[in-house]
Amino acid sequence: MGIARRRFLQGGLVSLIGGQLVFGRQAVWAADRYAQKLAQPHKRKLALLIGINQYDAKGDWLPLTGCVTDVELQKELLIHRFGFDSKDILTLTDRQATGQAIAEAVAEHLIGQTLPGDLVVMHFSGHGSRLGKQNTLVPIDSGLPSAGELIHDITEATLTSWQQAIATDQIVTILDTGYNYPGTPVVGNFRIRARPGKRDWQPSAAEIALQQEFSQKFGQKKSDEQLGMILRAANNDELCADALWSGFSSGVFTYALTQQLWQITPATSLHVVLNNVVNTLAQKAFRPEEINLDKQMESHVEGNLPKAEENKPTHKFGKQDFSLLATSLPTPALSPSADGVIRSTTPDRKTGETWLAGLPISSIGYYGVGSVLAVAPDRDPSDMKPSNANHLVQVRSHNGLTAKVEVMDTSLRLESGQLLQEQIRALPRNLGLTIALDLSLSKIERIDATSAISAMPSMLGFNATEQCADCLFGAESTSYGLFTVGRSPILGSFGSVGESVGAAIKRLQPLFEGLLAAKLIRLTANQASSCLGLRATMSAEVGQELQPKILGSKVTDRASESAPKLQDSISSTWQKSLAIGDRLACHLENLTDRPLYVRIFSFDPRGKVLTPSFVTSPYASDGIIQPKETLVVPQPNAPFNWVVSAPQGMVDVQVVVSHSPLSQTSLVLESSMRQASSPTGMMVISDPLKVAQALLLDLHQAGQASLTANSEDLWMLDVSRWATLGFSYHVA
Repeated sequence: MGIARRRFLQGGLVSLIGGQLVFGRQAVWAADRYAQKLAQPHKRKLALLIGINQYDAKGDWLPLTGCVTDVELQKELLIHRFGFDSKDILTLTDRQATGQAIAEAVAEHLIGQTLPGDLVVMHFSGHGSRLGKQNTLVPIDSGLPSAGELIHDITEATLTSWQQAIATDQIVTILDTGYNYPGTPVVGNFRIRARPGKRDWQPSAAEIALQQEFSQKFGQKKSDEQLGMILRAANNDELCADALWSGFSSGVFTYALTQQLWQITPATSLHVVLNNVVNTLAQKAFRPEEINLDKQMESHVEGNLPKAEENKPTHKFGKQDFSLLATSLPTPALSPSADGVIRSTTPDRKTGETWLAGLPISSIGYYGVGSVLAVAPDRDPSDMKPSNANHLVQVRSHNGLTAKVEVMDTSLRLESGQLLQEQIRALPRNLGLTIALDLSLSKIERIDATSAISAMPSMLGFNATEQCADCLFGAESTSYGLFTVGRSPILGSFGSVGESVGAAIKRLQPLFEGLLAAKLIRLTANQASSCLGLRATMSAEVGQELQPKILGSKVTDRASESAPKLQDSISSTWQKSLAIGDRLACHLENLTDRPLYVRIFSFDPRGKVLTPSFVTSPYASDGIIQPKETLVVPQPNAPFNWVVSAPQGMVDVQVVVSHSPLSQTSLVLESSMRQASSPTGMMVISDPLKVAQALLLDLHQAGQASLTANSEDLWMLDVSRWATLGFSYHVA
């Protein structure tokens, strides 16, 4: 039975909704099984990783830039987190990845070596296409379909025949490719991983013969349950992005997936992992014009579940303790979580080359020289003492996903394979906003826009797909305005018809500054690496219902303090959109023995930066969370509720908590807080860029002086002194 005919699971590991991801029950089950399959002991673990950038493509399709990086991301993850032997991982990249070479690799490396009980991982990053009724993978030697040309695409029927021939049912296939060609090779700031197809195509006699040969040669067909699992970056109708980050390129899907798997530990619930994937991709996804939850829940995970497990509950809280989501991975190989790994060392073992793919995508591109990481403890993270330099290394140079580090104590000796955990995050103080210019603009329009943007401090403009961008400047209905990098319009940013490019850029300057402020605040996100004991839970009272619905709950897993179970009264997570007028609340649990100080920021679909007016005395004791207590924002005696308000779209909430008072932030906010109170409980910050810079200064000053000295050009942020946890919700 071909893959295209197999039953999709309801829900997805990562279904995009306006930049947010939504999970279904079966998909959570499947993702849990995926992680467990990688972690469990097997007789042998084999992998075939394929990534193709250098297609002979032009015009209607283009070469890609991130597929070879995807292969490296998967290879480093499999070796250093899941115990694969490098000799058992075969990679085919660019010119190596012909259709024949791929088929031979499957036959010799996988089919020829695999025994029952072995684990097999297949990964493909590159162009996909659609020929006739079949989705296909495009090898390096398969070009654009034209009259009389032989097409060498690999059909999904062929892929299924390979799965049938492999002697194990423990197969995981990752496809970071797309099949939907949108009529252009570029959307926003992304190249699209899809080549134009051919509707009237039929499989050739050679293609059918190859499938029959595999079927006959390798014997009895497997049942659907034995064909393994497929994780897809995109299904038939979705777009697959080849993304430019700061210093490297990759597939959005592959980076998000592998980055979160670096963070898995035996004590990490899948709920936490998947919510972190949400935060990673929240600002990087394509946003559909209409939010259709049923459609967006279509599966990114394909496979077949045993019938007894299909409806196994997942999103339960309280006595069930997250039910399946609380399932831990029963293997010491995954402990501890990691932000990177030492790949090689110098002969004296005092310097080393590191791979930092466990860091959040929002910060890795700006990871400054001077950042500090610790060699991870073998077992209990609480064994580590950040104040001691005898296990610390400091970044001396940084390029994309790699960095050179040097020991901070000469007694430390580095070894290849040692895992690293973030201690000090160094961020340059001169960070600016990068603005891509839509390729649909004329050359003259782009020149004018570049000139106007260059006159603004901390702003940089360039043609789309040339480098990593924070937003996109373009036109819609003869009006200039801003889009997300996936080319979704930013509400309220478009001007009048006839406005010049220069006038539009000048009009948009306050919005640029707001977007830069949001960027700076997001750079502080550190749920995975924070050592400050905190749990934040966002809930909503929906309509007339009195029982609150959980939007998400996050805890800092590396803190030495353990988080208590969620209260039994919360029945389930809420995966639907919120309506205007619904009421929000944030429960902040201080797990430490000292007061913590909080600020909450919200970014709405207009690019506005807001903050609750009720995180002030007497309603929240000036934003202080007392030791071992819970602060509810807003408290019951606050004058206003936290009300969901217009406009429709995605809203991002960042909760920032510090060991030290956020004094500079409070001073800058003071003028905004003097404004008339809003009935929604949220205040638009009048100068968000100054607030964001003040916040970074507060977090910098909260760090240990011994580790943050000599940093006039850098913010040095100590992960033991603060936590930033993010949430998102959609307003319908």
